[in-house]
Amino acid sequence: MGAAFRGLIGSKMTVKKANLLLLFAAFVWGSGFVGNAWVLGAGFSPLQLIAARMFIASACLCVFFRKNLKTITKTEIVAGSLLGGLLLAGFIFQTYALLYITASVNAFVTSVYVILTPFFRRMIIKEKLDYFANIGAGLTIVGIAFISLDGGFGMSIGVVLTLICAVFYALQTVFTDKFTKIYSPINLTIVMITFNAIFANAASVIIYDRPQMSGAVALSLLYLGLVCTFAAYLAQNIGQKYTTAVNAAIIMSMESVFGTILAVIILGDMLSTQMILGMSIVFVAIIVAETKLEFIKKKNSKEDLDNGKG
Repeated sequence: MGAAFRGLIGSKMTVKKANLLLLFAAFVWGSGFVGNAWVLGAGFSPLQLIAARMFIASACLCVFFRKNLKTITKTEIVAGSLLGGLLLAGFIFQTYALLYITASVNAFVTSVYVILTPFFRRMIIKEKLDYFANIGAGLTIVGIAFISLDGGFGMSIGVVLTLICAVFYALQTVFTDKFTKIYSPINLTIVMITFNAIFANAASVIIYDRPQMSGAVALSLLYLGLVCTFAAYLAQNIGQKYTTAVNAAIIMSMESVFGTILAVIILGDMLSTQMILGMSIVFVAIIVAETKLEFIKKKNSKEDLDNGKG
């Protein structure tokens, strides 16, 4: 597997391959909401789940990419640790939120990070913010209201925790886009995940007793560690290096769609009409904010050319 990922970073990497890597990451992250909910239901604490998941992923990275360990620079350690800290904070809030809300709601509210990303890009890398981002933000507020407000003005603690998670994921996305253009995406992933593994396991040992392990739980943790963390974050970091920010945002927003569909099919999550409406509004907000409706403009331009206009 290590050789396969190294091959993807070579000269043969294309935008199409990068987009497929991001689509893979979006799908398995969506399935991860189901896996997280299942493991928590089996008696694991959120911190124990994160610790086990990150330990497995870190061990795989160090084995498959052991040659890279000697090439990691001090600046990559700093950059990877920042990504790791942001990711760990996001994971903690997201996983604790699953104690209060369903995996489907958790998946869709997490996707708000895509809306927040342009605002953080404006703050951090001074990228111009346009009115599409503002429209997306406004629609998101409406969508979240439909998802979380049920007959009153109080917001679920689970939704609040997930929104905090979205803030950290947005920051992590911005810095990932920045750092992968400068440093090795594999080296960054090794440092990022190992950072998570060290701190999550240390905290888990201090705070909690050892959880009960069964065969089914072990398989779920292996899937979360190997596929949803090791493979998916490698795919994200490599994919973001070779594709556009718009492509990455659109594809990665599909995580919430995959997560919701799988939660309904596998976990039997129930979605009210109000929640479906809210999720639809959030999804539209993501598309508007990140694409700026460029796909419509391109289609119209092509039609004008075909009709002999312009």
